[in-house]
Amino acid sequence: MAFATYADLIARPPALPQASEATVTVLMGDAAWWLGVWFKSYGDLVALAAEDEELATGLKILSCSMVRRALTTAAIEGAQSAYQVMGPFSTQIAYRNPDGNLYITNAERDAILALLGVNASGAVSMSSPGL
Repeated sequence: MAFATYADLIARPPALPQASEATVTVLMGDAAWWLGVWFKSYGDLVALAAEDEELATGLKILSCSMVRRALTTAAIEGAQSAYQVMGPFSTQIAYRNPDGNLYITNAERDAILALLGVNASGAVSMSSPGL
C-alpha cells in the first residue's frame, strides 16, 4: 500500500515533471516498499501510520519527495549541472540521479526515525540517563 497518491504529488510544488499517473502510482508503490524495507526493524509502517496521523503525513511527504527526485530531469537527462566552454573545448556534467533511483536523505531518515520514537543521532548523555 502506497503512502501517497498522484494527487498528493501534483499538489506539492515545484511543477511535476512529465510523468503519467500510472507511472507515478507505480513509483509510489515502489517507494512504500523501500520504506517498508529500510524501516522494517521498527515495525509495520502501514499499521503504524494507520495509528499515527503525524507519521502518516511524514511518510506521504517522504514518498512524494522520493518520487519527485526519481522523475526529475534537467535539459540533459540525469544532469544536475552542465558546464560547457566553446574554446578551448571543455565540458563538465554532474549527474544528479541518472538511474531514477528512489532514495531518502539523512535528514528525511532522521525525521521518520524521530516520528517512530528513535534517537536517530545515536547520542546519549554521559551524565544522566534519558538524553
